[in-house]
Amino acid sequence: MWRLHLTRCTTGDSSGYAIDFYKKVKEMSDLGLFGGVVNGPSFLPADAVSKCKSYREIVRVSWANRRSKGMTQRTLAECIGCYASHVSDYLQADDKPTRRDLPAERLKEWAATVGNWGVQQWMARQANLTIMEEVIAQRAA
Repeated sequence: MWRLHLTRCTTGDSSGYAIDFYKKVKEMSDLGLFGGVVNGPSFLPADAVSKCKSYREIVRVSWANRRSKGMTQRTLAECIGCYASHVSDYLQADDKPTRRDLPAERLKEWAATVGNWGVQQWMARQANLTIMEEVIAQRAA
């Protein structure tokens, strides 16, 4: 929250107060970002995505390529809005039929949290679509 800092001085508005706002903004802009700049999700390499044979496999690859390597499964669960035990199921290497799959309604949060579009890339490849083909088809309709 910005607070306006007024100081009594000889120059300024009719009340005799100078607005020191721009000085404060300048001081704030000189501060670096702690931890660097945070970007949106990035794309995984095409070869990593094309090697995946199943949905569960691309979910595991997406997790393995997460931006924050120190993130735990519990933190991931909190960020995407599900139980930690469910996330554990999503990431298990054995593909037993009793294992849960990452639900489609959690994909946006998943990408934002792990920092990559891997699952969405894989799904687009499975449908043999590219974003450009989709745009062209929509314009033709």
